[in-house]
Amino acid sequence: MTHTPTLISNPTLFVPSAAFERVSALPQRHTLPGAELMVFQFSNGYGAAVTRQLSRPEDSAFEFCVLDCMQPTPQPCFSTTVATSFLSGLSHEGTEGLLMLTERLGLHPRRVKANSSLLDEEF
Repeated sequence: MTHTPTLISNPTLFVPSAAFERVSALPQRHTLPGAELMVFQFSNGYGAAVTRQLSRPEDSAFEFCVLDCMQPTPQPCFSTTVATSFLSGLSHEGTEGLLMLTERLGLHPRRVKANSSLLDEEF
């Protein structure tokens, strides 16, 4: 008896995803109705939320927001030089550039404080 494998497909597996090769962090990916949400977290204490609207052309499909990742749950952050608000209508290249700038921000003030506190500790 020959067994023929059955392919079970999950539609979310076929959602096209945007790759950002020049960004070192890999995002957490979430599928939303008509969109893909990518949440990046960087070692400097910042991150970014990137939404790709699947119904929009590639040259304006992205939305971007800097995140404060020093909270228990990352929160929008509007106090950096990268973006002071939510940005929309972005291209893939523009979004990748913003991600690179966010990744290169200086250490988050809470990360600086935590690091200095650790230096004062005796182990």
